[in-house]
Amino acid sequence: MNRMLVASDLSRRSDRAVRQALHLSRRLKAPLTVLHVVDDELPAPVFESECEQAMASLRGNVEQWGGDDTADVEVRVVGGLDFQAIVEAADAADAALIVLGAHRRNILKDVFTGTTVERVIRTTTRPVLVVKRPEPGDYVCTLAAVDLVTETTGVLRLARRLSGGNTLYLAHTLTDVVVGQMTVADAPHAAIEEYRRTMAAQCRGFLADVAADAGLGGGDWLPVVDWGSAAERTLAAVQTFGADLCVVGTRTHARGSAARFLLGSVAEELLRDLPCDVLAVPLPGHTERPGAADLTTPG
Repeated sequence: MNRMLVASDLSRRSDRAVRQALHLSRRLKAPLTVLHVVDDELPAPVFESECEQAMASLRGNVEQWGGDDTADVEVRVVGGLDFQAIVEAADAADAALIVLGAHRRNILKDVFTGTTVERVIRTTTRPVLVVKRPEPGDYVCTLAAVDLVTETTGVLRLARRLSGGNTLYLAHTLTDVVVGQMTVADAPHAAIEEYRRTMAAQCRGFLADVAADAGLGGGDWLPVVDWGSAAERTLAAVQTFGADLCVVGTRTHARGSAARFLLGSVAEELLRDLPCDVLAVPLPGHTERPGAADLTTPG
């Protein structure tokens, strides 16, 4: 893997991200940049003092948590606006992954500006790993929330790499609009159940195609098909299987500036509510797989 970048604001939440980034850097044999951003509008003496303190703190943490295996770890302190500086540093380093800690939410502020995590995800075209777990380590169980689009293959390749060969679930949530329509129309219960079985079987077939395109073998993954709200069912699946990493594709970077400001996507709900680490992978487009639309049409 190419260089990884982890950004720290020196909080305990960021410490978790740095420790996990160090762990992944060793396992994936990827060089790592540890970055801190200082507000460059501070008075010069204050700015310089904060830069020196941050550099000393980060170097001490890297030595403590990385031990003797830190030859490929670079510590940087830069000035600027946090999310912009993170994205610019990741672009300059051609980082394959940005690692961030989960931020404590400020309800009033977040309504208008969003957290640094959300703003990075909206701005970058690179995968972002949000670390929530208190201790670093391998991902024993990974759940990838899969859209039936061709661009999902990149999501699954990265999910497989981070899972390290451990359990990987591919989950897709089917809409229950048609089931509701059949219920309102007084369709027989047997007909509704048969429709569900047929659609679920077709969906598992699509998941198999997606997995094959991503280079996953038949024994590399397990299917999860559910009905309802994508965010709610993904949350439920994470809890059911005890997943410690959830992978989700995002399209926020492709939106216009006004659309980027709006919250409420499935990815943003999962980032907010999931108790496990979350990997948000930007999708370069939305090319629906042939026949996937039939999953919402009764046959």
